[in-house]
This record gives sequence, structure tokens and C-alpha cells, in this order.
Amino acid sequence: MIQRRVNRQGAFTIIEVAVATMVFGVAVGACVLSFSMGMRIVNTASNQMDSLQDARSQIEMLRTNHFTSAVLNAGSYSLSNANYTGSYVVTNVDSWTKNITVNIVYINRIRGGVGRSTNTLVTSLTSDLHP
Repeated sequence: MIQRRVNRQGAFTIIEVAVATMVFGVAVGACVLSFSMGMRIVNTASNQMDSLQDARSQIEMLRTNHFTSAVLNAGSYSLSNANYTGSYVVTNVDSWTKNITVNIVYINRIRGGVGRSTNTLVTSLTSDLHP
């Protein structure tokens, strides 16, 4: 019996190379998209925390005023500075209690592009505890 010797080189075919390149491209693309989404989440979380701190600061500033101060009269007021925009609403519950609602707007990049969301904090003031 005669054996034939087959001369095979250890090389890849063009189809194998194309499939491997495509799989590698999909994996790299998924990594890039994951990183991009992660950065948007981190950025939005930072914006949200900044706006929450701004809302807390605004409430504390309002609480330093006298109960009958003009800034604590019932109504809606706008807030704006270099860091944020928003509003606060003062409502009279009764003659000795006021509710203050502070809304601060921040940029939310998670919801497909650049959207806006709002942090809202509410506090109550009483004339007995807050002269």
C-alpha cells in the first residue's frame, strides 16, 4: 500500500480570519458601549448629587429667615445661579405652619441624550419652633 503524503501548512483560511475579526470587532464594540454608558451614569449621578446638595443648601438658607420674612410668604419663587436653576414654593398650611418645596433641575444623560430631571425636597416650618 502506498501512502501519500499530504503537505498541509498550519495556516488559517480567509473565512476563519474574517469570522475571528468580526467576533473581535463585536467584543470591542460592546466594551466601548459599556464604557460610554458607564461614563454617562457617573456623570448623571454627579449632577444629581450636586443638585441635591444645592437643594439642601437652599432649604437651609430659607430656614435661616424669620417665619414672617418676605422670602417665606406664600407663593412660587425662582432660583438661579452659576451652578443650578430651580424654584421653591411656599404654602401656608395654617397660621403657624408653612411648607417649603425646593425643586432643582439637573442634566440627566442616561435617558437617551441630554434630558433634564428634577430633585425635590420638602420641609415644614412652624412659628413655635422657628421664630
